[in-house]
Amino acid sequence: MTRIFGKFWIFLAAFAAIYGFVRRDAPSSVVARPENVQHYLNKYRYLSVELNQQTGIPLPIILAVAGLESNWGSSELAQQANNHFGLKIKEDWEGQEYCIVTEEFANGFSYQSFECFRKYPLIRQSYQDFGRFLQNREHYRDMFRQPAWNYYRWAASLQKSGYATDPEYAQKLIRLIETYRLDEL
Repeated sequence: MTRIFGKFWIFLAAFAAIYGFVRRDAPSSVVARPENVQHYLNKYRYLSVELNQQTGIPLPIILAVAGLESNWGSSELAQQANNHFGLKIKEDWEGQEYCIVTEEFANGFSYQSFECFRKYPLIRQSYQDFGRFLQNREHYRDMFRQPAWNYYRWAASLQKSGYATDPEYAQKLIRLIETYRLDEL
């Protein structure tokens, strides 16, 4: 009986780890983040919390996308256009634009491309627009059916829905979440 019970717990632990119910590593009580990351989180976390409450987009996903796309607020796009989510100009955009050379991916290769992005008067508007952008587009609807606690599925859904051309996008988001413990904020 003990042998069967022991195998059950091993199975349950493996299942939980695969589906994101538990972390594989023990959380530390103190998270050492680089100064630029901690500064960004201190400065803009409240915008992420507001967006999470308004839209249901998980906080770790919001923070990871903003951190990755804006290089924690230091990218040219973030500095010059207050765009922290890398949102490009689409047919429904009526605001200002900011155009730069960026790295894009197609068929497994990266290339440089001149792209135009949304420009915002305030960073808050970038956060709000990110929420609207995801909520109002049909191809992101399935993402909102994912459990809010499962950032693995949210990251995979975001990539699958075409948010970014980078084939490693989901892995990069997950790595940021786990490295900087964004799921513990």
